[in-house]
Amino acid sequence: MSLPMRFSAIDGKGPSVLARWRRRVLATLVQALSLAALFHVPAGAQAPALREVRLSVPGPGGSVSLPLELAVRLGLDRAEGLQLRLKFVGGGGIAFQDIQSGNAEYAVYGMPAAMSHHLKDPRIVSLAALDDLPLYVLMVRQDLRGKVRRIADLKGRTIGMHSSSLTAQTTSDILLELVLAGQGVAAGDIRRASVGQSWETESAAFLSGSVDAMMNDEPFATRMVGEKMAFQLYSTGKPDDARKTPGAGFLRAALIGRRDRIEVDPVTADRMVRVVQRVLAWMAGHTPEQIADALGMQAGAERESFLTVARKYPRQYSRDGKFSTAQLRETEVFFRASTPGDAAAQKLALDTMIIDRWAGRKP
Repeated sequence: MSLPMRFSAIDGKGPSVLARWRRRVLATLVQALSLAALFHVPAGAQAPALREVRLSVPGPGGSVSLPLELAVRLGLDRAEGLQLRLKFVGGGGIAFQDIQSGNAEYAVYGMPAAMSHHLKDPRIVSLAALDDLPLYVLMVRQDLRGKVRRIADLKGRTIGMHSSSLTAQTTSDILLELVLAGQGVAAGDIRRASVGQSWETESAAFLSGSVDAMMNDEPFATRMVGEKMAFQLYSTGKPDDARKTPGAGFLRAALIGRRDRIEVDPVTADRMVRVVQRVLAWMAGHTPEQIADALGMQAGAERESFLTVARKYPRQYSRDGKFSTAQLRETEVFFRASTPGDAAAQKLALDTMIIDRWAGRKP
């Protein structure tokens, strides 16, 4: 009996099941052969040493960390002579502290937060853009659906914040305060509770009842809706909501580093940008299903929420890592709107902290 007939005898869908199996095996084989060819070392020669780089990123499992997790799984870092060591943290504020202290050489997190950090430490710069469309969703605990109908109803409630410090905020925390202020809810009108930036910590905060709402990352927000854990009150992905927020088209995830280290070791900076560009190009050339497969996502809520978001927002990620002039201007508008009383923030020109030597620019 042929192999297709055996599959057919099992579920009546032999050819389609076998075709999917063959495609997956072929994709794995091609990836393995490509990496083997890339790292082929002649007999008697030693393989070149990989430059280990520690990178701090919120996650795991969120849209910010996803491209970096994918790059490591595909071996795209090794293709550039690097070995990325991902350090998952609870938000961009912690990632900034890692770079500042030397616990990490690079980080990926929100550009508005990086602007705030640049004011504290002028060495903080950005080398490449990972996002094209920022996706943040203000979620409210499911059992409050009848009590919280609008953003103003969050006054007096406990809001989950990714950062544990007001001096090193994340972009989501900055956005949350801007959205609340736009509806008459001042910073002193809410109670804050620190939550991480992974599915485990964010879902636990809702399930335990320790927070009433939080500004969530995708695909976590979509998964929370699917599991009836929370409901959406605002989303930058909705045009009507985005129009209410100044500069809502800001650059979200960016490759962040320290200028002094980059000047000393520009070769590694160049390679880091190429890793980012490689993985973004790979994502642009593959389907959401192929990306999920490469990330090792199994059937279930995590995979389905990722696929839902990827299909709904195909332009979420940059395709080339280049800095968009229009997006940078949006980022400045957003940052200034969120810091109305800060003279230094109002004067900060984003171009002063952009190093586009390797990633390049576009309109």
